[in-house]
Amino acid sequence: MDFVKDGIGRLYRRYLGASMVSAVVMTVYSMVDTVAIGRSEGAAGTAAMAVITPMYGMCAFSSILCGVGGAVLYGNARGEGKRDKANGYFTASAALMLAVTLLLWGAFELFRNQILTFFGADAALLPKVMEYMGVIGRFLPAFLLSMFLGAFVRNDGAPGRAMAAVIIGGCVNMLGDWLLVFPLGMGMRGAAIATVTGTFVQLAVLCSHFLSKRCTLRLVRPGNFVRAAGRTLATGFGAAALELGTAFLTILTNSQINRYGGMTALAVYGVVVAVSTLFQSMFNGVGQAIQPIVSANHGAGEALRVRRAWQMALLTVICMGLAFTTSGILFPRQIVGIHVDSAEAVMAAPGIVRPYFLAFLFMGVNIAATYYLQSVLRQRMSLFVAAARGVAVSGLLLIALPPALGIMGVWLAVPLAEMIVAAVALTCIRRRGNAECRCSSK
Repeated sequence: MDFVKDGIGRLYRRYLGASMVSAVVMTVYSMVDTVAIGRSEGAAGTAAMAVITPMYGMCAFSSILCGVGGAVLYGNARGEGKRDKANGYFTASAALMLAVTLLLWGAFELFRNQILTFFGADAALLPKVMEYMGVIGRFLPAFLLSMFLGAFVRNDGAPGRAMAAVIIGGCVNMLGDWLLVFPLGMGMRGAAIATVTGTFVQLAVLCSHFLSKRCTLRLVRPGNFVRAAGRTLATGFGAAALELGTAFLTILTNSQINRYGGMTALAVYGVVVAVSTLFQSMFNGVGQAIQPIVSANHGAGEALRVRRAWQMALLTVICMGLAFTTSGILFPRQIVGIHVDSAEAVMAAPGIVRPYFLAFLFMGVNIAATYYLQSVLRQRMSLFVAAARGVAVSGLLLIALPPALGIMGVWLAVPLAEMIVAAVALTCIRRRGNAECRCSSK
C-alpha cells in the first residue's frame, strides 16, 4: 500500500471500511452497556451512564492528543520518505502517553468522588455511578493505551488489525454484558467488568502488530525530544478537543437538565448521549480514514490528492448526517424504548430526541474538517473549529437559551452551535483550497 501513489478512491474505501467498522463496533458495545444497565437498573442506571460519559471523553482526549497528534506527524514524515524522523515522533508520542496515563490514573484514584460529582452525580446517584466507575478506574491505563496504539497501527498500514482488535474486544464485551448483568445478576459492576475485559483483549490484539513483519514502528531516540513532544501536542490538540468538548458539553448539559428538567429528562439524555456517541464515532471514523491519506500526501506535496480525499470525506458525512437525523425524527420513542424500561422516558422522547438530532446534520462536517485541518498541519484552524463547537459556541448557547426557552433551550443549543461552526469551517477550508490551487498553478 502506497499512500502517495495508490488511487485515492481505493485508499479511502479501504481505510473508511476499517475505521467505520471499528467505530461502530466500539460504540455498539458501549451502547450494549447502556441497554443492559437500563434494562436491569431502570432510569437511574441510564442517568448514571450520562454522568459517566465525560470520563470516557477525558480518556479519548488524552489518547487522541498524543496518539493522533503523533500519528499525523509520523504520516507526514513517512510521506517525505524520512523513516527515522517518523519513528522519532512515535517514540516521543509514546513517552507522552505514558506520562499522561500515570497522571490521569493517579488523579482519578485520589479524587474519584469529587470528579464524579463534578461530572453531574448528586448524592442519590453517586453510589450507582461508583458501582461502575470503581471497576473502570482501576484499569484506566488499558483504555488510554488501546486508543493510542490504534492511531499508530492504522498509520503503519494495518487498518485491518486495528479493526480486528475492536471487533474481537467488542464481542468479548457484549458477551460479558449478557452473562454478568443478567444470568449472574451483577448489574452495573458486571457491565464494567465486561468492558474492562473487552478492552484488555483489544489492547492485546493491537500489541500483536509489533510482532508482525510488516510493522515499521520502532522506538528510537528523537533528534530533539522536547520539540517532537511539543509538535505532537500542538498537532493533536485539534482532534483531541473534539472529545474534550464532548465531555464539557455533557457536564454542562447534565447541570442544565438538573436545573430545568429532572430525572426523566436526564434518563432520556443518557440514551441520547449513547446514540450520539455512536454517530460521533462514525463521523470520527471518516476523519480517521482520511487522516493517514491526507497526512502522507500533504508531506509529499500532492495538493490535488489531498483535496480529493477531503471531497470524498465531506460527501460521506453529509449523507450520514441526513440518515442519522431522519432516524431521530421518525423513531424517537423506539430509540429510547430500546435502551430503558421506563414509560415516562418513552413518552418524553419526541420532545428531546427530535430537536437534538438536528445536530447530526452538521456535526459530521465539523468533525471531518477538524481531522482534515489537523492532517495538513493547520493546527490553529483545527483547534478553532473543535473549540468553537465543543466549548465556545455550544457552551454559550447552553447558558443563554434555557432561561428564555426552558428545557427546550437545552435541546436546541447543540444543533444551533453545530450549524454555526459548520458554516465557519467550510469557509476556512474553501479559502485554503483556493490558496493551494493558486500556489499549484504558479
